[in-house]
Amino acid sequence: MKKIFSGSFALGGIVVLIGILLLIKNIFNIHIPVFTLVFSFGLIYLGILLIRGNLGKGRFGHSGPGNVMFDEQTIRFNPGQSSYSVLFGSGALNLQEIKPEAPLHIHVDCTFGEMQVVVPRDIPLQVLGSSTFAQLNGPDLRKISFGDYNYISAGFNPSLPGITLHARVLFGEMRVFYI
Repeated sequence: MKKIFSGSFALGGIVVLIGILLLIKNIFNIHIPVFTLVFSFGLIYLGILLIRGNLGKGRFGHSGPGNVMFDEQTIRFNPGQSSYSVLFGSGALNLQEIKPEAPLHIHVDCTFGEMQVVVPRDIPLQVLGSSTFAQLNGPDLRKISFGDYNYISAGFNPSLPGITLHARVLFGEMRVFYI
């Protein structure tokens, strides 16, 4: 069964609406606030998604393996996956159960959201982070809001088993801590 009110339907409708309004504006020289109308229709569509409860589902919002979008979820570590992200949501990546046999590189991104990364205390860790208009809290309790962040635990060697965490935060908050 095909959805009548899907994200692609709304996006297509907005593009058609912009075209019609611009055509009317240019042919008949009628002042129409095109982008104000499009923004208003976009807000109405977003409100309908919120009311129906499917903002976190479907094409525009989803939570999948390693990705959280418009949702709140605990992210499970997958040995075959090296990238995890949170977008407009909240997520926690738990790395407590992993025992790397080789150097392991994990990329974590948080944009307009909140993310926690839990690392076991007995595994050597390096955090290479960057923060832009956000907050990155490291395991050494340092916080940065703008710029680069580097942390290396005692006993970390890039050629031995350990975790290198590449963290990037944009307009959000990420906390990396040991348990």
